[in-house]
Formats: sequence, structure tokens, C-alpha cells
Amino acid sequence: MEFLVRPVRNQPDVAEVRYDCACGCKPRARYHKGVDEANHEHCCCGRVHFVGMNAGQRLQAYLTERRAQGEDAGIAYSLHATAVQAPWGDSIPVAYALPDAPKAH
Repeated sequence: MEFLVRPVRNQPDVAEVRYDCACGCKPRARYHKGVDEANHEHCCCGRVHFVGMNAGQRLQAYLTERRAQGEDAGIAYSLHATAVQAPWGDSIPVAYALPDAPKAH
């Protein structure tokens, strides 16, 4: 998956990380510099990405919670991790999960 990073206008410490999904959506999540959190977006087809500190752990916890609530029943995910460069030069962790059988848009 290829992630695109852009600064957020009038917010120099915020970066938006997005991708062009195969289903046609453009999921995006914002990262706030220096904040110990990870934001995410879950696409309609089942792909999900987290951006920020401990992105991988937060992604796994999110998927575990969804399964416990009966969501994503019968769906297996492959988990991946990468990093992107923030507009200010730092590395931003990104974790994403791809469903074995994406849902239709």
C-alpha cells in the first residue's frame, strides 16, 4: 500500500496520512506531532490503518475489540507496518490491516 502525506493547512504540527483504496475511497487519518496517540480510519471494504505512536499495538487492540463485539466475524486480516515522513521531517509509524476478503464498496 502506498501512503500519501500532506500537511494540514494552518496546523503546522499535524500531518494527514491517506491512501487511494482499491474500492475507490480515500481513507485518511491525522497525526499530531508529539502526541502519544494513534488515529485511524476503517474503510468500507475492510481495510484499516492507524497513524501515530504504537500504531501496531493500537491496530491489534482495535481488531480484537471488533471481534469481541461480533464485528468482522469470519474475516482474517494480514497485518503490516511501515513509516512515512512527516512534513517536518520526523518518521510517523503506520500500521494497516488488509482483509482476506474485502467487502464490496
